[in-house]
Amino acid sequence: MTLDAQAWVWRHSRTKGNARLVMLAVTDAITGPEAEVRMGTAEMMQRLNVPRSTARAAVDAALKSGELVEVEPNKGSRATLYRVPGAVNYRRNGPESGPIAAKAQGPNSGPIAAKGPDSGPSTGPESGPLAKTPEPLYGTEIRPPMGPESGPHHSPIEGMSEGGSEHACGEVAVIPEFARPLVDQITAAGVLVGWNLAPAEWFIVDALVKRSGLDMLATAAVQAAARNRRGVSHARYFLRAWQSLPPAPAPGTVPAAPPRGSNVVPFPAASADRPGRAAQAADWYADLLAEEQ
Repeated sequence: MTLDAQAWVWRHSRTKGNARLVMLAVTDAITGPEAEVRMGTAEMMQRLNVPRSTARAAVDAALKSGELVEVEPNKGSRATLYRVPGAVNYRRNGPESGPIAAKAQGPNSGPIAAKGPDSGPSTGPESGPLAKTPEPLYGTEIRPPMGPESGPHHSPIEGMSEGGSEHACGEVAVIPEFARPLVDQITAAGVLVGWNLAPAEWFIVDALVKRSGLDMLATAAVQAAARNRRGVSHARYFLRAWQSLPPAPAPGTVPAAPPRGSNVVPFPAASADRPGRAAQAADWYADLLAEEQ
């Protein structure tokens, strides 16, 4: 599942920078325990919010790390099939691999057995093996959504509820705890924008904060808003500018000294010894008329 695959990336992946963003984007679309998903270059560009060349370089870096494997190349209208081997059958709430049913159970845990003449057996073609079915919540009929029909579930970020739907997050701005200082700095500078970003976009912001620092991102956002004459209405406008920023300087780095004096070269002043172009042209024309006479 998406949450399990992304949990593996957060806990065990050794990728960095854009390669780590590729791993998060791929696992965000995974829906099965086999940890496989088809994704084309256009979708990867949209998820990472980067140009085509940057997206391809990031995918190549993730493939080079060995944590992302290309199972089947793209052919015609079929996108490339990727697999995250470390996330195959991974479970975030139990052992590092294996079904959830292997988790130790207490006296009050486990499914509630159905009773009555119509209950029937607990297993069968419709229910599937117990090892791959999560434990029922408060009853046999209440189960967490799973499978390809339910769609991918985004991994939770600090300050964001796992139970909220993407539609609700798109209407109400839910700001994670790690981003509160950044949002406060930009808002205090008088830049009022919408912050209802998608979970995948918050992952990008989290990586950029760790790379460039809160102060650099806040300063770049205020400068970008000041340059835009039509005004900025949404924080998504800052993502492209933030991705082009350099990493934060190492502690103790001495800033470069400004140049001494002015670096502006003045134009030569007009003088009587050096007439202007108009005066020179008039002299040449007068000489030409004298020669013809």
